Amino acid sequence: MRASALAVFSWVLGFVCFAAQAAGLAGPLHGIASSPPRTWTAGETNGSVHCMGNGCLCVYGQGPDLIQIFGPTYSTTTIGRVSLELPGATCESRRVPGAAIWEHRISADGRLIAVLTDFVDSELACFVRQIDCVEPVDFVFHPEAGLRRADNAALVRDAGAKAAFLLETPIGKPSVPFGNYPIPFAFFNQFACFGNVEVAPGQEEGSIRFRFGPGKGTLYVSGGPELEACLKTMETAVSLDCTAILARTQAWWVDFTAQGRDFAAELPADVPMRDRLVQVLDDVAVMIKAQQAAEGGVLAGYPYHLGYVRDQYGTHRGLVALGHEEMSRDILSFYFNVFGAYNQIHNAQAFGMPGLFHVHENDEVEITGYITLQAFDYLARSGDTEFLTRIFPMLEWAWEVQQRHLVMDMLPFNGDETYVAGGILPRTALNDGSAEATMLFIDGGARVIAFAAEHGLWNAERIQKSRELLDRVRGSFRGNFWRGERLITNNPLRAEQPNAQPRVRHGVCEACVTVQWTQRTDQGRYVCTDCLNRAPLPKAETKVYTLQSVSLTPLYFHSALLTPEELRPQVQAIVDAYNRTGGLPSRPDSDVSVGYDYGLLLYALTELGHPMAHELYLKTLQLADDTGAWAEYYRNHVPAGTRCRPWESAINVEALLHWVAKEYRTR
Repeated sequence: MRASALAVFSWVLGFVCFAAQAAGLAGPLHGIASSPPRTWTAGETNGSVHCMGNGCLCVYGQGPDLIQIFGPTYSTTTIGRVSLELPGATCESRRVPGAAIWEHRISADGRLIAVLTDFVDSELACFVRQIDCVEPVDFVFHPEAGLRRADNAALVRDAGAKAAFLLETPIGKPSVPFGNYPIPFAFFNQFACFGNVEVAPGQEEGSIRFRFGPGKGTLYVSGGPELEACLKTMETAVSLDCTAILARTQAWWVDFTAQGRDFAAELPADVPMRDRLVQVLDDVAVMIKAQQAAEGGVLAGYPYHLGYVRDQYGTHRGLVALGHEEMSRDILSFYFNVFGAYNQIHNAQAFGMPGLFHVHENDEVEITGYITLQAFDYLARSGDTEFLTRIFPMLEWAWEVQQRHLVMDMLPFNGDETYVAGGILPRTALNDGSAEATMLFIDGGARVIAFAAEHGLWNAERIQKSRELLDRVRGSFRGNFWRGERLITNNPLRAEQPNAQPRVRHGVCEACVTVQWTQRTDQGRYVCTDCLNRAPLPKAETKVYTLQSVSLTPLYFHSALLTPEELRPQVQAIVDAYNRTGGLPSRPDSDVSVGYDYGLLLYALTELGHPMAHELYLKTLQLADDTGAWAEYYRNHVPAGTRCRPWESAINVEALLHWVAKEYRTR
């Protein structure tokens, strides 16, 4: 363990018995060097979200409010939210360095009212909130609709609990807020509270109010995929000393942090905004780890309780840059386990719910290329040939399954690409040729073929045929996607071919915007059965798009299809537009950008040695919110989508580190 990690651990041993002097409160995290304060005001929020989790039970918070609680597993639905009910209150929140442990100091009218310590135990599927207050403070639990509830205080009465109740999420409840994906079995969660606390119905129907009086109190929320497991978890948690649970959780996080890079020691003293960068790197590493399920995959954020392939690739790149290759391997293992059971991978797959997939349009392209690139990125970093050989059947499938979608040597778009989901590229272009998907096929396929040849995994005939196919698609790439010194995003010629548009597909209905089976109309639009009976949608406009995200991917992927100098004019055009307008939209006629556009542009500028790289470094770092995370989308540099996002945050931190490494290595 590094010296810095040992120092943090020694702090833990010191703070577990620390007594705060302010108002006589015992704030167990008080006095520890921690993240910059994050201010929350009742009725207001800047939208930033933090995450606490151990792979089994996950909690998302905004200040003292808990906006989601779910698990095990990470693909269950939230059971509800817990809100602070104290008019005029403000809260200063801080995170312990290297750990998903948060302290919240609640004040009202200039008086310190309470100190909260929130964390998910490292060993049990149990969230713990320690409460120390000098005046009464109310928290209200607002349950999700459709849950079953029963009081069972007798379960933990011997341990001194004042109240307890059980929640059941029944079979069949949708696992995500879109699509028809019912959970296959019931899940259970248990609440228990201790200390000077009164529990009563809240004003909102079905809600429960916890009023904690002066002194110390504790709120526990346990979970289990089975009733007995949930109850046993709670019984175990309340039988332990709370400070011991906190200490072991901190020790677990210390061990995790010790596996990564020590940026406080590595980064040169004159790196711009150095302290902020060190903080954000720690923020992102902890944020991603808290969202990594026990099965290995990583959540895409609080609305998305599944493992999304595309998100995992960008997340993997950031994790490797942060020194956490072990987490990248865990992601690949998750997908290989799914593949081993079902011989397929889809746009997203559930954690701990066998056979539950979120299926989108054209799931056999693009995401398959991302899986392949991630695997060989991991190999290049780790040298773990044995692991790559073990998962090679999945990579072999990923190479072969894409081939059936080749039309004019072009692949289509996957329907859940971020710029498609955000409306930046219209869904009507999904069957056009995709520069990004085709590039991934070529670059990933070259690695698959080379690995198979080197390790004797294919016979000579198969290798030769694969190389011939790859050479043909590679040779067509420029003719399909290179137009006058620029890479176009889509080529409509593919969709015009008779075999390019399937009669039916599973994805988004273009009329009612629901995820289900759709059928192609005479106008070439895909609609669900209900919408087939309504007035038909008009034929879509055929248009060529040039999205910033796609223009920058060759440099990000280190693709051999285009040289950096060929791409320089297109990157310069993005820079010119930024200097002229101050904006960085993904599409010139829009004010919206995907959250990783900043990182992709910074990465490209760094690769090109462009003088604007320094300014983009500062801009990208400044956009990280007060939890150190980036959002899914931005509108004029203001967050406009899901916060606490691993994919965007990981890409952006990798780009920041890439700039620092190149800038300070070449001085």
